[in-house]
Formats: sequence, C-alpha cells, structure tokens
Amino acid sequence: MKVGDPVEVYSSFEQTWSSGFEISDIRDGGYGVRRTHDGALIPNTTSLRDVRPATQHHH
Repeated sequence: MKVGDPVEVYSSFEQTWSSGFEISDIRDGGYGVRRTHDGALIPNTTSLRDVRPATQHHH
C-alpha cells in the first residue's frame, strides 16, 4: 500500500474493521493513518496486520 490509499483499520477492542481511513505515511512496523472525513491523524503507528485495503461494498 502507498500514501493516499484508502484503507480499513482493525479495532482489537471492538473486533471489527472500520472504513474511512487512508495511509498518511509509511513507518517502521506499520503506517500512519488519517481519517478521511476530517483529515485527523491517528496518533499511534498502526500495525501492518491492522490495516487492509478498503473494499467497495455493493448492496
């Protein structure tokens, strides 16, 4: 994945994947992640295993 890619982030607390994020930067051991709706950066590095490419859900 690269900077700007839309991603889903896993919450171990809720045990769910959440959409609405993008890669802000690439770091040692993971990614910097930003919420797309307001541009807010998630403060910690997000582990490689907790980020996946966003999927398009068709209803």
